[in-house]
Amino acid sequence: MKHEFSLSRGQLKGYLFEIVILELLLKNNFNEIHVASEPRDRVRENRKGFIELKGRGCWHQIDCPCDYNQLIPFSYPLRLLGEVKFYKTPLEKKYIREYIGVIRDIQENYFVTDGIDERDIYPRKMEIGAYFSANGFQAEAEKLAYAHGIKTISYANNHLVDHIKNLIEELEENFLSVKCMKDDSWSNFKQEFIRAIRYGANYNTVRYYDYLRDGYITVINEIHNALVEIHSSFIATTATGVFLHFVGNEIFPEELFRESDNGNCRVYYNQNDNGIKYFWLEISGDNRRRRFYFTPPESLDVASIYGGEIVLNEKERLFRVLNINIRLNGITRNLTLHLDIDWLDSVRNHE
Repeated sequence: MKHEFSLSRGQLKGYLFEIVILELLLKNNFNEIHVASEPRDRVRENRKGFIELKGRGCWHQIDCPCDYNQLIPFSYPLRLLGEVKFYKTPLEKKYIREYIGVIRDIQENYFVTDGIDERDIYPRKMEIGAYFSANGFQAEAEKLAYAHGIKTISYANNHLVDHIKNLIEELEENFLSVKCMKDDSWSNFKQEFIRAIRYGANYNTVRYYDYLRDGYITVINEIHNALVEIHSSFIATTATGVFLHFVGNEIFPEELFRESDNGNCRVYYNQNDNGIKYFWLEISGDNRRRRFYFTPPESLDVASIYGGEIVLNEKERLFRVLNINIRLNGITRNLTLHLDIDWLDSVRNHE
C-alpha cells in the first residue's frame, strides 16, 4: 500500500505481474513446471510459491519457469526461464547483466558420468532466458540481452496489457499490503490470487486476511474479466529478430489459414487523448478487422512521430516477414505473415 516501503511495493507488483504473464503464456502452448515431477537435484520449491533451478554454482529462483509442449526438430525440449519486472521506468542493463549469469549457470549444469545407467540420466532441456518488462528496456539493456541470447518482451503502451497493469497498481496501492509476501502468507495468497483471476473472485473462494482491504474483490474481478476477454495471445518474431507478444480480445482468424500457413498482415497505430500511441496488427482479408495489440520496437515508435514515408518504410523493414507460433483449433501452427504490399502501396499513394 501507499504508506509502505517503496522497494517492497515494487517487488509485490512484480510478483502479481509475473502471475499474469504466466496466464498469458498458458494460452499459447506453454505449461507450468510441476516440481513434484522434476528431479530433486534440478528443481525445488523450498519456499512455497518460489521455484528454484540448480546451476553449476548454486540454486536460482526463477519468476516464470515453464515448458513448451511441442518439440522442435534437432532441439531438446524447450524450457522457458522467464524473469518478470514491473518498474515504472524502462529496465536498466544491470538487471540483464545479472540474469546472464543465472541463465548460463543453469544451462551448464549437465554432466554425464561413466557407469550411470542411461535410464537415470535426467532428460536434457534447452533453457531459454526471457525477460518480460512491464515498461520496456533501455537501449543498452536490449543490446546486452541480444548479445547473450536473452529474449526481451516489452509491455510498454500495449493497449490491453496497460489496462491490467493499471489494475495491478490499483490493487497494490489501495487494497493489498506487502505483508502478503511473508513466507507464511505468500503461498496461500498466490494460490487464491491465481484461482481468482482464472475463475473469478467471490466471498467463497477468497478469504480476507490482515493484508487485504475492503474493495479487493472488486479489483481482482476486474483483472479476471480483463484476462478472460483476451482470446488471443501469441509470440512472434520479426524479420529483424525482435520478439513481440500479441494479445487480442477476439479469436485469431483461423479460417484464413485452413489451406496455408502463409498470409498477409497490416500494422496500424493511433494516439489517445493522453498522447499514448497504441499499435496493433490486422490480418489481411479479415472482414472483422480483428486487432492484436503489441508493443512496437523503439525504431517503429520513433518513426511514428514523423509519420509519412518514414513510418511506412520502418513498418516494411520490420514486418516484411513475421513468424508466429499459435494454437488454432487445438493444433499448434507456425504461421508466416508478410506485410501486405498492396495495402502499403495504397497508403503511400494517398500520402
